[in-house]
Amino acid sequence: MRLPGFLKSSSLDGNNSSAPELYPCLREGSPAELPETADVRDALFELTPEGDKAKEAAWRMLRKKHGKSIKNEEKRQRRSSIIKKSAKKLKDTLSCCTCTSETCKSYLKRLFPFTRVLDGYSGLYDLPCDVIAGLTVGIMHIPQGMAYALLTQLPPVYGLYTSFFPVLIYFLFGTSKHVSVGTFAVVSLMVGAVVDKGHVAWQRKELKGAMRDFQSGHNLTHSFGEGSTLQPEYLGAGGGSFGDNSSAAHGIWENIFRTRHLSELEEIQVGYAMAVTFTVGVLQLFLGMMRLGFLTTFLSDPLISGFTTGAAIHVFSSQVKSAFGVKVRRFSGPLKLLFSYKDFLSKLTETNMVTMTATVVAIMVLIAIREGINNNKTFKKKMRGVPIPGELMVIIAGTLLSQHFSLHQEHNVDIIGHIPKGFPVASLTFIEYVPDVIGESFAICVTSFAISFAIAKILADKHNYVVDPNQELIAYGVSNVLGSTCSSFCSSASLSRSMVQDGVGGKTQIVSLISSVLVVIVLLALGPLFEDLPNSILAAIIIVSLKGLLKQFGELKRLWRVSKIDFSVWLVTFLATVFLDVDLGLLIGLIYNLVPILLRTQQPYHCLLGKLPDADIYVDLKVHREASPLPGIKIFQFQAPLYFANMEHFKRALVEATGVDPLYLRRLKEQLKDTDMTLRHDQVCMAASDSWPEEKCDSHAHGTPVNGRTVPENCETYAIIIDGSSIQYVDSVTVRVLKEIVLEYREVGVEVYLGECKAPIRVMLDKSGFYKQVYRRNVCATIYHAVRVAQKSAAMSRETLDSCYDMSPDQFLSEGGFVKLDIDSMDSVDRIMENPNLS
Repeated sequence: MRLPGFLKSSSLDGNNSSAPELYPCLREGSPAELPETADVRDALFELTPEGDKAKEAAWRMLRKKHGKSIKNEEKRQRRSSIIKKSAKKLKDTLSCCTCTSETCKSYLKRLFPFTRVLDGYSGLYDLPCDVIAGLTVGIMHIPQGMAYALLTQLPPVYGLYTSFFPVLIYFLFGTSKHVSVGTFAVVSLMVGAVVDKGHVAWQRKELKGAMRDFQSGHNLTHSFGEGSTLQPEYLGAGGGSFGDNSSAAHGIWENIFRTRHLSELEEIQVGYAMAVTFTVGVLQLFLGMMRLGFLTTFLSDPLISGFTTGAAIHVFSSQVKSAFGVKVRRFSGPLKLLFSYKDFLSKLTETNMVTMTATVVAIMVLIAIREGINNNKTFKKKMRGVPIPGELMVIIAGTLLSQHFSLHQEHNVDIIGHIPKGFPVASLTFIEYVPDVIGESFAICVTSFAISFAIAKILADKHNYVVDPNQELIAYGVSNVLGSTCSSFCSSASLSRSMVQDGVGGKTQIVSLISSVLVVIVLLALGPLFEDLPNSILAAIIIVSLKGLLKQFGELKRLWRVSKIDFSVWLVTFLATVFLDVDLGLLIGLIYNLVPILLRTQQPYHCLLGKLPDADIYVDLKVHREASPLPGIKIFQFQAPLYFANMEHFKRALVEATGVDPLYLRRLKEQLKDTDMTLRHDQVCMAASDSWPEEKCDSHAHGTPVNGRTVPENCETYAIIIDGSSIQYVDSVTVRVLKEIVLEYREVGVEVYLGECKAPIRVMLDKSGFYKQVYRRNVCATIYHAVRVAQKSAAMSRETLDSCYDMSPDQFLSEGGFVKLDIDSMDSVDRIMENPNLS
């Protein structure tokens, strides 16, 4: 360490002195350096005449005058050294981040997985299959997109937008080759619930404002139009009226939301749908970038099955009114399904027979085509897997019949209405609604990705490739974020379209590009041709598509036979989804699904292990009757990870299984010191006897009760081995409790060993200071190793004890440094008084 510049011209007495004057051992012209160690500093003063006194005085004055500067210099150099070491370590850690053409190419391939698909793409073999599959899936996109848009309370054209924009974006970022992204019934229903909630809240606000105007005497006829009426049909689950004061105004409420506020209401609906889609996309992007794709593993198959089946009931119920042509009020919140059916049944006499007939005929035609042709093995083989587009045929037929017979004008059949041409203008005006939909966005985010990833993983396993969950989250997140700016609601993978795409022979996501071409044609040219399509036809398409979800009721029989817990998870999630709501059902199902997991880890199965004959294999004594316990050693297995929540149960289970309670033994030991005179009597007998006693003295009986408790005559267990194979990690609580267990049992003469302790766990124990109080030999890599260590330690202890019993009394006393005393002789007492150190 070099001296600061001011030390080269400073002195101890205030006069200027050079470095050699301060340090006589330094020569003129040599670099003045401050020694870093005391030994080197001492060597500098070896040539001084005063020796140690001069050395001490020089350093005392130097530290007194310039100590602060020297300390600062030392701190600066230490800081510089730390920075250099940290920079070197960071450079070594990030050595893979060197910016080269190869690393850039690899990063782009990870970010845009479609580039890897195009590397080995064959235009001769793969392209024809993708074209056929793309046309087939595109034909399915059109009717399903229009139908599922009704579930979101939006016009059908928004379903076509969702069948186009997210599909193209997923092609760039997705890792699955066979899923079909776009509209999905369950996700559309959840988006519709959010839109409907915001819609109802806005309507209530408007109705209250109008009611205040009416009560204050404002001219409502001027506000709403001459002769217009309004009825409170959108008051939520409570329904009802405004009271007696509002009965005179019922004729004013009939058409308020269909005249003046129609465009504003549609803007509110679209705004809520785009806001929830944008928020879902942001959440998925965040989860993907944080590498949290594994969180979907908390959604078990029974949970997803029960939830989607309950959601299918909601989807079916939402289409009943369109299938019968009945006007039903909107309801929200828990039990909304019961209120909806109650209102529907009360208005069943108002059924539009033409609408109901069209629905029934469409359902029968769709079932006949799907089950009689598409799912028929004979026809399917002849068609080479290409299904007949029944949905598109029904839509075309329904549109033509509606135009020919003027069903809307003549029979009051509800139709789709205006379908605009072209693409929507990108907009972010929905941002103001984001705070209102954050809570619901979490449920939609988890549900949509869980369903999509499950479908992608099934197809990936079938075709032997890997799907990256984190990249999938990024793909769906980007699709939803960018899609929301282009009027596309939340997208997801569709099971029916994905199965068709795979069955027809689709090879890659080029299928998405082909299907998007058909959707573009409809958006740019053919859209207005479907304006006369009855809503009942779309309702029939949705109802028939629910067959696969409703068939999941068959899972109950299998789950009851396999696992009662999984059966209860399915049933609780289904009932909560049906009777409470879709989002509440998912939350309750998730919580209920985690409860059995926590219970299993808090109170798991535990047992003692025994050794199989002629093999060093240790198995459960309750299961394998041929196994035998080791004498003096208890091998305890706790079949769950150890963490803070189950450590107390672990301690109780250890005492219960081994039968060795350290607390009980320690209390007895303390009581024996105060009340049991057996040990003192034996010592007196040994001192008074000329020979070593071969048998115990019978004057004091052993095993007598102490304070009403029995003293165990002999504790045969000298070692307890804990099977650590289930310990995947340790936290501070685990380390502390394990340390306490080892020390508590050691106090009563029982050694505790950890067997099957993995290397990472041993490293964590070392870092946490576990070995400061516990011997390293107590932590073993295998149970066999722990058994050998325990047996060897016990054998060494017995050898030491046996060697003592083999000695003669005089030899034992002399080896121990003792002197045999005769308590009857006063000479012995005098010797003790003269020499207190004599034992």
